[in-house]
Amino acid sequence: MKFGRWFLLLVLVAGMSKATLALFQEADASALLKTADEMIQTVARIRGLEPKGQILRGVKSREEITRFLNELVQKVYSQSELRKEGKMLQKLGLIPASMDFKEFLLKLLSEQAEGFYDPETKTLYIASWAPPDEQKPVMAHEITHALQDQYFNIGKTMEEDRALGNDDRALAHEAVREGDGMAVMLNYLLEPAKKNFAQLPDLATVMRAQMSVSQSRNAVFESAPQYIQENLLFSYGYGAAFLQKIWAKDPSWKSIDRLHADLPSSTEQILHPEKYFARDNPKPVQEENIAAKLGNNWKVSYKNVLGEFSLGLLMNLRFTETRARRVVNGWGGDEVLLLENDQGKDAVFVNTIWDSAGDADVFFAAMTDWLQQRYPKATKMKESPTGFSLVQEGEFHSLQRDGASIRFIIGLPESDGLKLINGEPK
Repeated sequence: MKFGRWFLLLVLVAGMSKATLALFQEADASALLKTADEMIQTVARIRGLEPKGQILRGVKSREEITRFLNELVQKVYSQSELRKEGKMLQKLGLIPASMDFKEFLLKLLSEQAEGFYDPETKTLYIASWAPPDEQKPVMAHEITHALQDQYFNIGKTMEEDRALGNDDRALAHEAVREGDGMAVMLNYLLEPAKKNFAQLPDLATVMRAQMSVSQSRNAVFESAPQYIQENLLFSYGYGAAFLQKIWAKDPSWKSIDRLHADLPSSTEQILHPEKYFARDNPKPVQEENIAAKLGNNWKVSYKNVLGEFSLGLLMNLRFTETRARRVVNGWGGDEVLLLENDQGKDAVFVNTIWDSAGDADVFFAAMTDWLQQRYPKATKMKESPTGFSLVQEGEFHSLQRDGASIRFIIGLPESDGLKLINGEPK
């Protein structure tokens, strides 16, 4: 999931809204830069990290920030990659079939931007349309990212994550960075009351509540499907809540510094900090050359990892949030594949592995229910104790289990699906 990778502060601070900001004229650039310099010293004191060098600063208008983000998306992710990711999400039902994934992403990022740090240019960009005092909390957050980059080389981590093709791992790493930024920002706001972020209630719960409040003043975000909204929130809310647990074990910024050097490997570890402490890392999923079984006209065009968090959101499409989270609680690892053929057809294959046979039992039962709810008019085929197949409106869907491993297929053309289950030579 790629929505939060440019350090955009999504939660509106202290009730600040775009309607409020519109009342102000363009702020004086020199005043903004002076405030940024003052905030660098404040953040260094709060975070306990003195700048190793100069933090570059720049002031941009809303139009310039929008253009910058458009160029950044084009540079970092190819048109083909975004198309394939969007198609995979559509096939799973996580975003509407009619959504232009790339265009919606750009609109959303442009709407949310209130200032950001760019690790490639090593520059803090400040919004020109808001007065200095209103921007101090956002600056505190983004200056923290600049310090993270100087001390922990977060730009390199982001590049490695992009090359790895594991968005679940990347989202977990992002949650540490953004959780750190949120902690510093909250400490800045709480300093007059002599409190800190760790003394607040669970920040994932608090920020999800805040999200529902802020929707009304963010039209694009309000129109986004739950999957996109929750992915945007994850790094900030769940990331900050994860840092609360780290702080509880060792209440010092040194413990957060060590966290940057020993990052969590999955969203599972962010959601369940005890699994991070126990080093319960994702299990490798047994790879299968499924394209070869389908024939030469098929190929794997996109590969990624859903992770516990996104798999839970998939379950939440049909179940209550409580049940959805319970169903995926024993996640051990997964791999999601988008397959495409030379006739423009596509399908999604998801291979999962679970921590125990009992966890696999729970997921298998839930996925059975999930498929039957999504395809209520389907004809059931090839049913056995280890799985079944469904056909509805020319599309083939299936669920198969092998011990603690479970694979499900969404949207394969019926003829190819029947060949697959009958084992016919291609």
